[in-house]
Amino acid sequence: MNTSILDTGQLVQMFEQGLYQLESEKQLINGLNVFPVPDGDTGTNMGLTLQSAIDTMKKANPYTVNETVKAVAKGSLMGARGNSGVILSQILGGFAKGVEHSDELDVTTFAAGLKQAVETSYKAVMTPVEGTILTVIREISEGLTELDLDGMSYEEFFPIVLQLAEKSLEDTPNHLAILRQSGVVDAGGKGLVSILQGFHNAITGQFKQAAQMSFEDQAVEYHQELTDIIYQYCTEFVLHKLNGPVDPLRDRILAMGDSMVFVQDDEFVKCHIHTNHPGEAIENALQFGELFSVKIDNMKAQHDEIMHQTPTYTHTPKHPIGLVAVGAGEGFEDIFKDFGVNEVVLGGQTMNPSTEDIVEAIERIHTDNIIILPNNANIILAAQQAKEILTDRNIAVIESKTIPQGISALMMYDGDASLEQNALAMTEALPNVQTIQITYSVRTTKLSGFAIKEGDIIAIMDKKIVAVEKTPEKALRKALLEMSADYELVTIYTGQEADSSKTERIRRELEKKFPETDFETYQGKQPVYYYIVSLE
Repeated sequence: MNTSILDTGQLVQMFEQGLYQLESEKQLINGLNVFPVPDGDTGTNMGLTLQSAIDTMKKANPYTVNETVKAVAKGSLMGARGNSGVILSQILGGFAKGVEHSDELDVTTFAAGLKQAVETSYKAVMTPVEGTILTVIREISEGLTELDLDGMSYEEFFPIVLQLAEKSLEDTPNHLAILRQSGVVDAGGKGLVSILQGFHNAITGQFKQAAQMSFEDQAVEYHQELTDIIYQYCTEFVLHKLNGPVDPLRDRILAMGDSMVFVQDDEFVKCHIHTNHPGEAIENALQFGELFSVKIDNMKAQHDEIMHQTPTYTHTPKHPIGLVAVGAGEGFEDIFKDFGVNEVVLGGQTMNPSTEDIVEAIERIHTDNIIILPNNANIILAAQQAKEILTDRNIAVIESKTIPQGISALMMYDGDASLEQNALAMTEALPNVQTIQITYSVRTTKLSGFAIKEGDIIAIMDKKIVAVEKTPEKALRKALLEMSADYELVTIYTGQEADSSKTERIRRELEKKFPETDFETYQGKQPVYYYIVSLE
């Protein structure tokens, strides 16, 4: 049987089989994922994107080929996940645009759709990188332009497409150094080849059924290596009800990070960016329309999870510089780990760790170079003593007196810099942040002009009491109403006993009163302090 023209039913089957083939190789693709960030989710994100496209297509119940590809394009745009998913959505959207005026979808028209897919996807990526899915779709299209496609059947066409795709995929390491170093091909490119293989399966009648596949049993061979991720948060949002031109938004978001994909159609804007300030990106977006959806993924956490479950790395890696931080609270422990801290020593106010605790933490790290962040004035001496004991190590103590100071210092850490360079940069960062701590008074006293009773809630800013109230929320609100106007960023870390709903109300009130200040909230889950606030 030779298929020269695709009807709606065949096109639906092709997209379904593309998804099934992609899903069957999802774990393999995840394992290949080393670029742009080694977070091991390319196969998952492409699968979710294509699933959204198919769900939208089925709900639309299309009668024509044009209606089918338009539904696929819109569904993939709205459901696009991650860098690879957003680019896939642009390939599908470009394809739909390239064939929208055709009554019949023959091989020549299909190739024209692929050509438009190249143009659309390259345009959407602010800084296109060769050796990726973009290269694969481009080289497929370029290879097809050299052929006479008139009268060719799809049974003849797709083996050629797959041959071009696989050749391009195999060549991706020659474009991208990180692929060569890791000994892999591009994950997004592999995902595209899987989808095209599914298209071919549908044409030749080699149907797979989703219910027959068991993904949980697939062995995953990860090729990721320990990596410093510069921009931590994969941030995506969709805007609708746009308030005019969005070019200024594109420029603002572009300056916040990398791996940006920015897509606009008549109704929506879809944006993907890797950034360290997702809240700032979202706040900027709200000035140009209404948020339809938001997704923020912590890529450092994803990468750490992969490294902890990867059977390939059974040895203990030797880090150029080991990081030790003192802190209390599960939330802060997670935050420190996200910043790449190797050992978090439990401690803080009322529970200072011993020198021995710090020494034991250092000895668990396989490196000669160590940075310690005490994060409390009472712990600096113990950290210095640990340095004197471990004379076989090169140790720098950054004299951070609060956890916000420690976090500010970590933001200056550079994995490629020397111990001395990092120590200098991290120390210089300490004065850039002020700290407010909300706790309770253990005795009746008079301090800083306040008459304080035992049990009162006090707000302390760098050893000076700035508010005395009966509840933690009132103390937080009063302190920040007096201080927030002087700072660009206020980060509130909630403690074990903080009321999240009341905290959120205060944050919203402050945002309205100080529109020029960014407010962020994280769970520190710390004891003793209801709130710890960083002001920068």
